[in-house]
Amino acid sequence: MKINRTFKKIVILTSLLVVQFMNNGHLIFAQDLSKDLSKDAFKDVSYESDIEYVLTKYILAEYEEVIRLLNKYFINHQQELAYLYGLCYLKLNMNKIAIDYFSVTLKEHENNYEILNNIGAAYYQDGDYINAMKYFHLSFVSNPDYEVAQRNYNAAYGNWSSQKGNRETSPISPLIQFSEKPTMYNSLGWFYYYSGDFHNAIYYFKKSINEDAEYQFSYIALAYLYCEGNNYETALSYLKEAEKIDEKTPDLYNNMGIVYYHLSDFKNSENAFKKAISLNNQFAEPYNNLGFLYFDMDKLNLSEEYFKKSIELNLDNKRLKAESMGGLAIINFLNKNIIQARIYKESSARLEYNMNNIKYLTNMLKWTNKMIEVWGNIR
Repeated sequence: MKINRTFKKIVILTSLLVVQFMNNGHLIFAQDLSKDLSKDAFKDVSYESDIEYVLTKYILAEYEEVIRLLNKYFINHQQELAYLYGLCYLKLNMNKIAIDYFSVTLKEHENNYEILNNIGAAYYQDGDYINAMKYFHLSFVSNPDYEVAQRNYNAAYGNWSSQKGNRETSPISPLIQFSEKPTMYNSLGWFYYYSGDFHNAIYYFKKSINEDAEYQFSYIALAYLYCEGNNYETALSYLKEAEKIDEKTPDLYNNMGIVYYHLSDFKNSENAFKKAISLNNQFAEPYNNLGFLYFDMDKLNLSEEYFKKSIELNLDNKRLKAESMGGLAIINFLNKNIIQARIYKESSARLEYNMNNIKYLTNMLKWTNKMIEVWGNIR
């Protein structure tokens, strides 16, 4: 049973100037900064005619020739020429080299949104969509008014989420346009959380609340973080604050049920899960969670009923369905239906290969020792 993350969690707004994703999916690299840097680079050399010549070659897409010409001057003008090198290698799809040159430029032009965006583009072209989204985000932070990186981020997210298994378990959402500070800070909180920076995640969630004490999503987000850290009392306090703002949020009560469950307050846990269902009777997660709650209460018939209902309602979340089938496998094993238990266990593992990983069951799903022991005996 894992605290639900389907509540609003816009990750980050990103926008910036150098790379644009057009409708046909191609990238366009702006030349603004490259022109400025290249002219500066050639001011102190004797070959003034090379300036326009090199830029003409760049515009004509003769990138290898541009690199050859730049090689004459690079030793004495690394900072000035690194960006143009990076653009050329980016155009040639030599992305790791491009990132190296952009990084050189970034030392001199710290937090430049164009450079950050182009680093994101290099990662994008290499298929590293997580790092691409990270740099598109950083670009936006440097220049919140630029809209291109928002489209870049969405394109990277679309490719990432279409990869096998990501759509069902996506921890991040496509970007939408917004300008309100609470929403932006909430988004930054999720960005830092998924970057592994929990200190800044908590900082921005709290900053969101400071901007708007009625912004419920950041209370729920903080509860999520504290629940993951097993600090259930603090998590509950944030959920109760969120409840004061809006009592019609199904996710709120599903998460509250999980917190009460971990506090061994089964009665309040049951009431919270049922409240979530009363607000949305098509919400599969609280049915699954009631299955585990009733299992711990030794109400195996009810447990089986709710696991099956969760599977029935669950249309596309394979990981949740795997967990529900795991619960059914355990119940059937305890009821001496060994063959059926094996079938459910095999089906569960096909949906989520981590179901055979003890650390996943313990740390992610937070299964009890009793459940893990029975699970291990199903052979």
